[in-house]
Amino acid sequence: MENIRCGHCRALLFKAGPGAVAAAIEIKCRRCGTLNHLRPQEPAPESRELHSRNDPCGSTCQT
Repeated sequence: MENIRCGHCRALLFKAGPGAVAAAIEIKCRRCGTLNHLRPQEPAPESRELHSRNDPCGSTCQT
């Protein structure tokens, strides 16, 4: 579980499990009244595979 807190006063807004936020959320802090905008976390970008020397890769490829 992850504690989601207000960006202004750090009050606890809610507790969420991994992947619980599936879409954009706006939640108002009950302590200070700040409107907090939350977005789902994007998956980590996959590392790019290196081209082997036999792969055609255009004019930027060095042989």
